[in-house]
Amino acid sequence: MIEPRRSRAHRRWWTGILQKATQWLRHEDRFVPMSRWPGTSLRPNKYRTARSSVGTEEISVLGKLAFASLWLLVFATPWENAVTISGFGTSARFIGMIALGLSVLAIIERGKIRRPAAGHIVMGLFVLLAALSYLWSLYPEGTLTQTYSYVQLFAMVWLIWELAPQMREQMRLMQAYVLGTFVSGIDTVYRFLSHQESVYQRYAGANLNANDLGLIMALSIPMSYYLLIESKGWTTWLYRLQLVLAGTTILLTASRGATLATLVALSIVPLTQARLTSRQRIALIVTVSLLVYGVVLFVPSTSWERLSTIPNELTHGTYTGRTVIWRAGWEIFRAHPFFGIGANAFRLIVCRVLAEPIRLDEHDPAQPAHNTFLSVLVEQGVIGFAVFCALLGVLALSLRALPPFPQRLWIVCMAVWIVGVSSLTWEIQKSTWFFFGLLMAQCGSMAWKHGTQRHAPALAQYQLDVLRA
Repeated sequence: MIEPRRSRAHRRWWTGILQKATQWLRHEDRFVPMSRWPGTSLRPNKYRTARSSVGTEEISVLGKLAFASLWLLVFATPWENAVTISGFGTSARFIGMIALGLSVLAIIERGKIRRPAAGHIVMGLFVLLAALSYLWSLYPEGTLTQTYSYVQLFAMVWLIWELAPQMREQMRLMQAYVLGTFVSGIDTVYRFLSHQESVYQRYAGANLNANDLGLIMALSIPMSYYLLIESKGWTTWLYRLQLVLAGTTILLTASRGATLATLVALSIVPLTQARLTSRQRIALIVTVSLLVYGVVLFVPSTSWERLSTIPNELTHGTYTGRTVIWRAGWEIFRAHPFFGIGANAFRLIVCRVLAEPIRLDEHDPAQPAHNTFLSVLVEQGVIGFAVFCALLGVLALSLRALPPFPQRLWIVCMAVWIVGVSSLTWEIQKSTWFFFGLLMAQCGSMAWKHGTQRHAPALAQYQLDVLRA
C-alpha cells in the first residue's frame, strides 16, 4: 500500500502546480505556444514531468537593439525636421533605416513573424492602391515619391507590431513620443523668447509648420495624461511638466485647428475622473494651476487675438482660404471620381484650377488640401477613400478588445486626430502612422491575451489528462 499512496501524493502535488499555473495564465500576459494547446499535433510525452508551458520569450541582444532604434525613431517623430542630413533627409529617416535593418535581422534570428491584424491588411491595401495610382496619375513623379514614403511608413507600423507585442513595450513607445515633444516644445518657447517668428506673430520650433506642431502636441496630451495616471514616483512630474509645455506650445503656435483638437483632448479628464484617487485629483489641480501660470507667463496677446476669430471663421469666414481650396478640390474630384488623380497630385492640379503659379519646390510649395479626407478622396478617388475609411472603421472596432481606461484613451485620441486633420493634410505624416500602428499593437496584445485566457483551462485539463494516462 505504500507505493499507491506515494503515487496519489505525487499526483496531488502536480495537480496543485497545474492549478497555480492556470491561475497565473488567467491573470498574466504570457506566451503560450500554439503547439501546446489541446487538439494540436504535438505528441505528449508520458515520461517527462507534466509542466506548464507558460513562459516569456527571451529577447536577444539584436532584438533589444532593434527596439532601441525603434524607440529613437518614435522619439524623433515630434521634432523630425529639426535635424536634416544633406543629400539624405531628416534625422528621423536615418534612424528609421537603421531600425528597419536591425529589425529584419532580429526577426530572421527569431525565426518567425507575427500574424498581421485586420488593420494591417487594410492599410497594406491602401498603400497598394496609392502605388497603382501611378498608372493614371496626373503627376507621376510625385506619386512615385509618395508611394515610397507610404512604404516607409507602413514599415514603421510593421516594426511596432513586431517589436512591441506586449503592453510594456507599447508604453515605452508612448513615452518616447511624449518625451520627443519636449524638444519641439522647448524650442518653441525659446523662439518666442528670442522673437523668432515662424510666420507672422506665430511661433513653432524644430522647423515644423505651426499647425502641424499644434496637432502633434494635442495628440500627446491624452497619452501624457494616461502615462501620468499609470506612473508613480518622479516620472509623474515629468508628465505634468509635459502637459504644461504642450498647452503653452499650442497657444504659441496660435493654431485654431489644434486649439479645437486640444479641447477634445481635454475630455480625457472627465471621462476618467471616476478612477482617480484623492491624491491624483489634487495633483491634477496642481497641473492645471501650472498650465494657467505658463499660459499667462508666455502666451502673447496676438495669439489670443487670432484664436478669438475661431467662431467667425467657422460660421462666415474662409478659414484662411481653406474653403477656396476645398471647393477647387471638389471640382477636381467630380472630374475624376472613381480612381482619382494619383497620390501626391493635389498640389499640382489645384494650382491649375485656381490659376496660380505651379510651385513644387520644398521651400515654397503650393497649397495642400488642408483636409486629410478631401486629399485622399481627390487623389485616390472613391475606391481609395473607401479603403481609408475602412481602415478607420477597423481601428474603431478593434477598441472593443481594450479595458475601459485604455479604450477611453484611444477613443479620445481618435477624436483628436479626426478634428485636427480636418484642416491639415496628415495622411502622409509619421505621427498619423505611429498613432495607427500603436493602436493596432495594443488591441492585438489584448486580443491575444483574452484568447490565451480562454484556452488556459483547456490547457490545464489537457495536461492533467496526460498525467493521469
